[in-house]
Amino acid sequence: MELVLITSGKKDDNEPQMVTQFFEAGLTTLHLRKPNFSTRQLITYIEAIPEHFRNRIIIHSHHELILKYNLKGIHFTEVHLTRKFAKWWFFRKLKASGKKIVMTRSYRKLSDVYNQEEIAFDYYLIGTIYNNITNEFYSGFYEQGVNTALTKTNKLFIARGGINEITIEKTFKYGFKGAALNSQIWKAEDPFKRFLDILEDCKRRGVVID
Repeated sequence: MELVLITSGKKDDNEPQMVTQFFEAGLTTLHLRKPNFSTRQLITYIEAIPEHFRNRIIIHSHHELILKYNLKGIHFTEVHLTRKFAKWWFFRKLKASGKKIVMTRSYRKLSDVYNQEEIAFDYYLIGTIYNNITNEFYSGFYEQGVNTALTKTNKLFIARGGINEITIEKTFKYGFKGAALNSQIWKAEDPFKRFLDILEDCKRRGVVID
């Protein structure tokens, strides 16, 4: 199972340095989500990451930067998917570049997993899937429905929302592709230590992290 990390939505000049530490500790995928960043701000962030780690970054905005940097991929929001011409033009340039990238999107509801997609997404972030107080499924998700989605849709899902040591173990047992960390990391007093603690706890629980 894969552990991915979604950035905080806020501006933090120290965050690229922390992200580099996560990469050094074994993080394989960062979802770089900064909805209020300009193109220049996102470039500054990316260039603060050592070049050999940039191929682990999936950007959520300013998709054209994938053509400039050796990034892992792009995440599509609902807004991106409704801009038909912009989407067509981007894919034309992407094809001309010869780049092979990872493409992802999000689902918020369990019923969304049965949507027919025009794009062959590599995986889907789904959630909020767990209640961060009880560690049980969040409203709208239930065990049978999740199991059916994982086995019948031929789609790969990464659980997001309410992810901690306990729910990571559940996510692993259900057979998700992975789990996405966010607030568990960024709201911690020491985000890097919190990340390492989660990795260590996964080992103790027998959760195999790819």
